[in-house]
Amino acid sequence: MIRTLIVETYGGKIDDEGDFAMLTQLVNTFLTPSAYDIGHRLVEGVAGARVDDLNDGSLVVPGGTTITEFMQWIQKLPEREPPTYLGLPANAEKLLLVGQGRSMIENLGTITELLDEGEQIMAEAS
Repeated sequence: MIRTLIVETYGGKIDDEGDFAMLTQLVNTFLTPSAYDIGHRLVEGVAGARVDDLNDGSLVVPGGTTITEFMQWIQKLPEREPPTYLGLPANAEKLLLVGQGRSMIENLGTITELLDEGEQIMAEAS
């Protein structure tokens, strides 16, 4: 029932079928009866990806039940969540940054051309 409520509540705001499918997959992956088992991996680790010295990049359900234990678990989470936490490939962030870098270089080239044209117009006018 909780899975259905989450998917229908948040899914109603999603207009892309692929994004809706991803939301459904994430909810069904995280909200399972086995998520109540100590040591259950919410997200499997990726070979060679180490979040800290204790695990292989997996996101493991905390073993405690007190607020203090949950807070300690939260404090151990990485500052920047790996893309694998969302089911994306480990190099997804690198690909995004490369794309943003290329776009920035193209925009810079456009701005430089516009400035050069403006200088030419000013030179011709004087």
